[in-house]
Amino acid sequence: MILYNASQSKGLRNFTRFLTNSNSTTYTDADVDASLNMYYHDIVNQILESMDGWDFQGEIATANLVASQQEYVLPTDILKIKRIEITYDGTTWNKARFFDISEDPDPTDSTTITRNFSTNDPYVDLHDNSVFLFPVPTANVSAGIKIWYEKEATELSSATSEPVFAEAYHKILCYGAAKDYFEKYADVEGNTNKRNLQQQNYNRMLEDLKTFYNTKNQDRDYEIKPYFVDYDYNPNSN
Repeated sequence: MILYNASQSKGLRNFTRFLTNSNSTTYTDADVDASLNMYYHDIVNQILESMDGWDFQGEIATANLVASQQEYVLPTDILKIKRIEITYDGTTWNKARFFDISEDPDPTDSTTITRNFSTNDPYVDLHDNSVFLFPVPTANVSAGIKIWYEKEATELSSATSEPVFAEAYHKILCYGAAKDYFEKYADVEGNTNKRNLQQQNYNRMLEDLKTFYNTKNQDRDYEIKPYFVDYDYNPNSN
């Protein structure tokens, strides 16, 4: 007998219904999937907040620089930017620094921008789904901008969809979906206690998951160094 993957959407739906003693009529695929995906996005964000140097959903995007073009559209699946580098000559790469447009008194004046910003020390400002470059490129450069980022999770949308985080923690989504079910039918006797149980299961597994991702990159050593204070120093002495 061949069993389907319990971590795929079909398996997650079935385990959710096992926890809630429901079926496809009382807890439809559409409702289960909506709840699973809501918790899926939350879990991805929780992982990003807790992880160490491991880039759980890491991606690198590149785009061509176009002469006189300041605005560049960000990837559609971007969730969190980690780093941006720019090469204005196609050879030398420089890390871009982030700033807010309010810090520039003449943000639309190209002459002022050229005078205030250097290609050796570029700045970027984020607006909606775009990044604005300072200074503005004066020449076309193939793949002249590189963006390291964490991407948004692709929702579970088919019976074979599977969450991207560690498989041992996939059922946390079912605990969340089961909690939602019992909240919906809280007027049924005993459902409040069942809801609280699933909340406890969710919280417990969430802490385990965060601990796992917080220590996944074990080859990196973190060290806290004390700040040296010279108590014998007298600023008034000669």
